Amino acid sequence: MKQATRFTVYGILIILLLLVLGLFYSRSWERALFIEPYFRIQTEDKLVALTFDDGPSPQRTLPLLRLLQEKEVKATFFMLGENIEKHDSIARKVFEEGHLIGNHSYDHPRLILRSVAFTRDQIVRTDRLIQRLGQKEVRYFRPPYSSKYIILPILLRSMNKILVTGTYDPPSEYKSPYDGQQVAQEVMENVQPGSVIYLHDGIHRDPEAFIQSVDLIIDSLRASGYRFVRLDVPSQ
Repeated sequence: MKQATRFTVYGILIILLLLVLGLFYSRSWERALFIEPYFRIQTEDKLVALTFDDGPSPQRTLPLLRLLQEKEVKATFFMLGENIEKHDSIARKVFEEGHLIGNHSYDHPRLILRSVAFTRDQIVRTDRLIQRLGQKEVRYFRPPYSSKYIILPILLRSMNKILVTGTYDPPSEYKSPYDGQQVAQEVMENVQPGSVIYLHDGIHRDPEAFIQSVDLIIDSLRASGYRFVRLDVPSQ
């Protein structure tokens, strides 16, 4: 009996150790359990993907669309389902102007150790809202906070979806007040061929500084020979 209890304790400890190791393994944007994340475009050419999270919002998305149209740049927007419902016409405009829309969950929960039913609902609800905009296929999913532990990658694989993280997320994007020049400088100092850049159009504050940063990023990268693509670059 004591030996059986000892084996049970050892078994629990081993399972806990594996769970902890799996969690640390999954923290990198380049790794996940059960699925390979899309964290950069596999190319040596000077291609870069601008991605925008948490939108749409009137404050940032509308002026951003005007800028992208002026600069003739296509981007990828990872939208929240609840914001699509609030700003349906803006979300539709993103699609109609030729940008790719990805799923960023319905209301931005951290999808770690959530139930299969909860996680699937976050994905499916937002997929349906994106499809109503006119985009028939929604293959790209970026998890909130880039959290991707156990349930989510298994579910995404079963749904034939692509788990997207990224290559660079400028720290100054999260500072207040927003310094557009600093954000652009950080991107320029860390860009490389195939970079997938995190930016956020769903935040309401500092829209002018945000647009300034994107404007500077586009002009500076173009001057360095970069071209801008959506994440589905092979199909373009």
